[in-house]
Amino acid sequence: MKPYLRVTFAYAVFGILWIFLSDRLVELMTADAGELAYLQTIKGWLFVALSTLLIFTITLRAFEDHRRTEQEKLAVFHKTVEGSYHILLNYLNQMQLVAIEAERCGTFDREVLKLANNATDEATTELMRLREVQTVTAESIDAVVYAKIRKA
Repeated sequence: MKPYLRVTFAYAVFGILWIFLSDRLVELMTADAGELAYLQTIKGWLFVALSTLLIFTITLRAFEDHRRTEQEKLAVFHKTVEGSYHILLNYLNQMQLVAIEAERCGTFDREVLKLANNATDEATTELMRLREVQTVTAESIDAVVYAKIRKA
């Protein structure tokens, strides 16, 4: 159940039960009009105090559930980045082997080799920046991934 529905439903049930049961209890306790008014006031204060405690408890639980969900989402994101980093790093390491072989080959264009090495370094750096993401939203990921483009 959505937190806002849970709070609303719990408050409605609590309020209805409180009014019904506490009115019956007060009626059983006294028939005197003055004492009845005093008990109704006490009953109202108790209702405010108990409903405040109920709302606090429910919203605190909802907040903790939300916080836990956000932490899990962040952990999944970081594991995804870690897995992507592992895959890409393996690829980049193999590309380094290709670069080493290209250096040995006298006819390989040195500028192309330089471009390949720069692309490898840049890809590694950009992937590492994803570790900076602390809140998993499209905006925060874009801010990290496209930071270089925005600076230009």
